[in-house]
Amino acid sequence: MIYFWIVISIILILIISYFWFFISLKKQKKLSKSQVIEFQKILKKISTNISSKEKIIDADKLFHKILLSYWYIWTFWEILKQEPKIISDIDKVWELHKLRNKLAHDFDLLEERALIKKSKEYILEINNLFKKIS
Repeated sequence: MIYFWIVISIILILIISYFWFFISLKKQKKLSKSQVIEFQKILKKISTNISSKEKIIDADKLFHKILLSYWYIWTFWEILKQEPKIISDIDKVWELHKLRNKLAHDFDLLEERALIKKSKEYILEINNLFKKIS
């Protein structure tokens, strides 16, 4: 008889955990002011990188980190496939993320002028995200 209650308790705990987990994923979490300030400090630091390649790769990491803070899970690519509503221009972010992948895997294929422009676009997209979430 005691095993019956143990099994029932475990099943109830699993059911409650399952629903709690998926309900919490559906919530649109807000970032705290301190989180936004911290992300803005990181963005400012990224802006001072010497290499445009580093700027793009670091901006991509920051964008992913911000989305993770919003309860989006998985890889950046998987999150972008979900088309988060907090991203103003999803096509631009896809383009910049693909560029980041190219830079990370195919070294020195693009000239510096193009990278400078793209790094500025990435920083602009993150600033647009800050405007939307603030």
